Amino acid sequence: MSNAQFIIFELEKQQYGIRIDFVNGINKLKDFLIYNVPNSPTFIEGIINLRGKVIPLYNLRKRFNLANNNITKEDEILIAIVDDFMIGLIVNEVIDIVKISDEDIEPTNRLFSNNIYSTFISGIAKTNEHMIIILDVQKVLTAEEQDLVVPLIEGQNIEAINDKI
Repeated sequence: MSNAQFIIFELEKQQYGIRIDFVNGINKLKDFLIYNVPNSPTFIEGIINLRGKVIPLYNLRKRFNLANNNITKEDEILIAIVDDFMIGLIVNEVIDIVKISDEDIEPTNRLFSNNIYSTFISGIAKTNEHMIIILDVQKVLTAEEQDLVVPLIEGQNIEAINDKI
């Protein structure tokens, strides 16, 4: 039996988890100015300057097609590491860090057919109080979506981006 630590966050009263190994930090959305990126997918809210690094922001509510997909000043940004770069995931609130046993995670291939859910959801964790959707943060972005973002952030600082906006 193996245990892993997960950052648990909430989106519209549903709990989600990401392995702590892929999380670089947690920030308040209200602390940042968001720069729009023209012609980007609707779930990319823009980019922010995080300590001199350009970080694209993903609205997970839009990505998951949730009914209420507007962001608020009270939202938080979960900074996640995808491949070799960082992205910001906009969530309602980060609520906990928990250890979850492999035995308590039901793989999605048993629950869903091969569709969008099984694309970036790796399992459903069962705890005493809740069911937590476990995300595979490496798959939240498709290869095509990564191709859109990487040129924006590779080798550029925020001043270079600001000149283009």
